[in-house]
Amino acid sequence: MESQSSTQLKVGIYLAIGIAAILASIFFLGADKAIFRKYVKIHAYFDSTQGLAEGSVVSLSGVTVGNVKSITFLEAENKLDVTMTIDEKYINRVRKDSEVEIRTQGALGDKFVFVFPGDARHPVVQEGDVLAVAKPTDLIGVISERGGEAGRIFDVINEVYKLAHTMNADNRMGKIMNNFETASVALAQASKDAQKMVGTVNGARGGEKMAHTLDRLDAIVTKIDKGEGTLGLLINDPTLHNQLKSALGGTTRKNHVKSLLRTSIEKEDE
Repeated sequence: MESQSSTQLKVGIYLAIGIAAILASIFFLGADKAIFRKYVKIHAYFDSTQGLAEGSVVSLSGVTVGNVKSITFLEAENKLDVTMTIDEKYINRVRKDSEVEIRTQGALGDKFVFVFPGDARHPVVQEGDVLAVAKPTDLIGVISERGGEAGRIFDVINEVYKLAHTMNADNRMGKIMNNFETASVALAQASKDAQKMVGTVNGARGGEKMAHTLDRLDAIVTKIDKGEGTLGLLINDPTLHNQLKSALGGTTRKNHVKSLLRTSIEKEDE
């Protein structure tokens, strides 16, 4: 009986050790850590972790090199101390001037720490060093860093959306566009009508008046040529022409002038 109990105890101990080993393996594999691998602990101070959690991946230029060990508040500053453990075999690529930022990966939006390799001329980071946080360059990063200003931008976008929604309700935008199109067609037609009116005034009426004037002028010239009227008689009757010539020139004019002068002198002598 004692022997059976001892055997069961040994089996239980071995089973517990096996389960512990399996759990430890799962933990280390899930955290992407090797049991006998050395790691260097470094820090970065963030204003916001944006959902970053302990155990999140640390990536160096896209290669997984470590994990986030802990996230704590700094006592002196209103910042979060993100402690990372970097695999020792990659640490020579992380320099004193290296920078870090929080990025998003995957469809679920998992957060991870991205490390930018530094200049090879700078020394390699040591245990406990603090890396600088890179300024965000993507839209999500900018929005996360400047939440207040981004909030106002979203407010404006929301107002524009409401306006567009109101304009689209009950097909208002379609009605406005139809009215605008109708007004444009009416304006174009009015312009054509105005052009036709000007053409009518300048063409038909002006041409009719000009033709009427030319007809009257032609009739007057015809009458003059036929000797009708005073002007026609003066031009076409040689008798009137001769009399006028006689009155204005020649012997008859001289005699009349002499007689007129003699009469004037005699009246002055009296």
